[in-house]
Amino acid sequence: MSLAKQQTNYHFHYSILVNASPQKVWDFLIDVNRWKDWDTELHTATLSGNFSVGTKGIIIPKKGPKLQFYISELTPNESYTFVTKMPVGSLRIQRTLKQRGSQIEFTDDIEFTGFFKKIFGYVLGRNFRAVLPEVMENLKRIVENE
Repeated sequence: MSLAKQQTNYHFHYSILVNASPQKVWDFLIDVNRWKDWDTELHTATLSGNFSVGTKGIIIPKKGPKLQFYISELTPNESYTFVTKMPVGSLRIQRTLKQRGSQIEFTDDIEFTGFFKKIFGYVLGRNFRAVLPEVMENLKRIVENE
């Protein structure tokens, strides 16, 4: 029997089932300009080119400074990871889709890395972790109703 990995404020995830086609969910997730529509913590997000590995963008949260990010990993129609550099570390967000019967399981995995990961987890991660279920429900509602 394997034990589930303990979640912390510096590394946590949340999954939700969405009643939509994989392509519809994927297309919505890679539309960076629409991230603000479902992520209640964002004022705006933009990408400086096509959604591909190495492409850079900017996130402006409702609270805090403007942040640059880049897409570090991409498996089309399955997952992507984007990274925001932070002092002595980074914030890594991986979004994954998996078929679960007639539904799509969407998982958001958030991790602060580096020397100050526990501090960033305490200062920022607690709030991110608390709002993640609401953010995911927003995505589900929008995708299913469009």
